[in-house]
Amino acid sequence: GANHLPLTLQQPWRLFTATVLHAGIIHLAFNMWALRETGRIAERFYGNLQFLAIYLTSALFGSLASLFFAAERGVSVGASGAVFGVVGCLLAALTAKSHKLPPGLAAPMRTAMLAFVGYSLFMGFVATFIDNAAHIGGLVAGFAMGLLMVEKYDREQFVRQAPIRAAVAISMALVVAFLIWNLLLPAPRVA
Repeated sequence: GANHLPLTLQQPWRLFTATVLHAGIIHLAFNMWALRETGRIAERFYGNLQFLAIYLTSALFGSLASLFFAAERGVSVGASGAVFGVVGCLLAALTAKSHKLPPGLAAPMRTAMLAFVGYSLFMGFVATFIDNAAHIGGLVAGFAMGLLMVEKYDREQFVRQAPIRAAVAISMALVVAFLIWNLLLPAPRVA
């Protein structure tokens, strides 16, 4: 179930199964800690169903990005692409929509999220076993989903717009994923 280009092209379900597999207990524990810390905030901002859509979309795009780099030559596993997507949606809410939050809340949270992203990406460039492509793919997807979806800041607006905006965001993500899968993925190398 791991993400590896030749196998994933034949078995596309690996794009998702790779995100629940981990390379050990420390890998799993770190991802679950990061998900717990960021996920509970994102879930409060976006609601349960939008949070699920953000998480799954980020997992998908993290795996797709990984196919261009790490999983082209090796094997990639882990939930960190999805976790980075959760951080991305928080960054979208804390940056583009910070005026809707209580004063003094957005800036320190944004600083903490950027520090997490910066440190994690730095470690990914230093340690060859970390799949930064999945991190960046998930982060970008989560940020985009966070911009498109509506937060629960205004309950009336959330109830009125959330289903429509979530459907648009998911549809756009599926179209982009389809195009990446069919037009941009590299052909597997023949050994």
